[in-house]
Amino acid sequence: MILKPSIVVLPLVVFGCMCALAQERKPLGVPEKTMAARLQTYETPILSKPPLANRCSSALAVVRVVVDTDGKFTSADFVSGFPELKDPALAAVRRRLYKPYVIDGKPVAVETQASVFYLGDGESMPMYVPDGKGGTRGGNMIPLPPGCGPGPQIKRPN
Repeated sequence: MILKPSIVVLPLVVFGCMCALAQERKPLGVPEKTMAARLQTYETPILSKPPLANRCSSALAVVRVVVDTDGKFTSADFVSGFPELKDPALAAVRRRLYKPYVIDGKPVAVETQASVFYLGDGESMPMYVPDGKGGTRGGNMIPLPPGCGPGPQIKRPN
């Protein structure tokens, strides 16, 4: 039996196009630290009413973020943290601008995590920030407000 090339090729072309469209719609998962190195602008808002009773404590809010091909926020979901930190963390992350993530010379949409620290005095900061050399700094220590001493060290398994 001889198959005509058009009968075999047409379903493959249609299937290939459908797969390509599905891949374009779903953002690529990229680690937080990788995207933090691509941060161009970020805000560190101060809470008007610090949620923490103890000034010498801190809290972490974690947000899942989708960044478009221009490096701009498109959606965000609050993942964890005190409920009082949800709105300020989402607002801060929505104002971030990233250098677009590029694969094979083309910018792609990505999904990543953004962690925001809140100190007991209401000040906030990203978990990781660009180091100016293409990498990041941060993530090894939980900082505390002035006068509270050093924060605890974060130990990660090797």
